[in-house]
Amino acid sequence: MKTPRSFVLLAALLLAGPWARSAEAEAPLALCLNNDAPPFSSAATPERGIDVEVAQALARQLGRTPRLVWVQVPNRGGLARALKQSLAAGQCDAYLGVPRDPDVARELAERKLLASGPYLTLGYVLVARAGSAPPTVAALRRARKVGAASATPADLYLHRMQLPRAPYPGRAALIDGLKAGEIDLALVWSSALTGERAAGLVQGSEAIDDADLYTDLTVATRSADAALSQQIAAAVEALRADGRFVAIARTHGLPRVARP
Repeated sequence: MKTPRSFVLLAALLLAGPWARSAEAEAPLALCLNNDAPPFSSAATPERGIDVEVAQALARQLGRTPRLVWVQVPNRGGLARALKQSLAAGQCDAYLGVPRDPDVARELAERKLLASGPYLTLGYVLVARAGSAPPTVAALRRARKVGAASATPADLYLHRMQLPRAPYPGRAALIDGLKAGEIDLALVWSSALTGERAAGLVQGSEAIDDADLYTDLTVATRSADAALSQQIAAAVEALRADGRFVAIARTHGLPRVARP
């Protein structure tokens, strides 16, 4: 008697089931990273970077092998276009380094993407030149002149608070101006303090009470991948709670920033 074809197919699927699940569990976790965003990630030095190590930690937490996918963020369209062309297009399973703010949230919703909880907080740090006491909020209010990169949230904060501000064309010029004594203090974006140019500067530890001076980094996933999104969100929370992300940032010299 012939065995019905449907029975043969069912038996094959049942036998293949455990192997299929094993192969799925061992499939690499494709993680999108900005190809030129040191100290977080850089295709030129793919073995080093804060987000590179965050990606590796997330993959290990999920029992997966990480596969890094390098994404060029275009000048026109920026992160929104990069997300559309990479994560939303299925080139990776998750995209690291996505800031949490209202504009990005609207873009994620439009692309049917989700954001995890934060894994790191970035923000503006009050900085003084070498040999100074650690600057405080009180010192900021007494300063003769405070520098910030022009047209940034820090510059707008100084203007709004009517503090004696000195705008600079960029972070490098701002740090050089501080070292040269042109200004008493500077508000510097935390990731700019990881390079050699910032060596020796004295960082303050007090948080300035203004939400516009801070942002959280999250991991974006596709809402259609509900199970994976939940797994990544849970992995982010577990690694954040045990201090793993802060430890990674510390090895790269990134100042720890806490919201007020």
